[in-house]
Amino acid sequence: MIWQIYLVLAVLFMGFNSFIVKKLVKKVKPNVVMLYQFMLATPLVASYNLLTGGELIFNPLLLLLGFGYFCSLTLFYVSLVKGSLTRAGPIWTLNLLISAILGFIILHEPLNLNIALGLLFGVVSVYLLR
Repeated sequence: MIWQIYLVLAVLFMGFNSFIVKKLVKKVKPNVVMLYQFMLATPLVASYNLLTGGELIFNPLLLLLGFGYFCSLTLFYVSLVKGSLTRAGPIWTLNLLISAILGFIILHEPLNLNIALGLLFGVVSVYLLR
């Protein structure tokens, strides 16, 4: 049950962050917003890693992950310069659909009717917001 609490908190933080980004990109370039975001996040993540006994490792997938995250946020922030948050935000969250599909196909995670319907409703809701 604890993972659901973490997930709800993550959703709340991400939703609040998207709102703040939308407010900022009206006056500040998206790349500057991202720079300051990562200037704060990097030492926090490094400190959390040290405090929890994490180790520094090298794995090419970590580089790919960082590059993908950078591209995703950059493109999302640039889209917020002209697009509305009420439309761009839900569309951006369709990335979770890609994660779910990869989970089913590559990680062989279970797919049942409730999950399939939930994913379908997510796509339909984004379509209705267009």
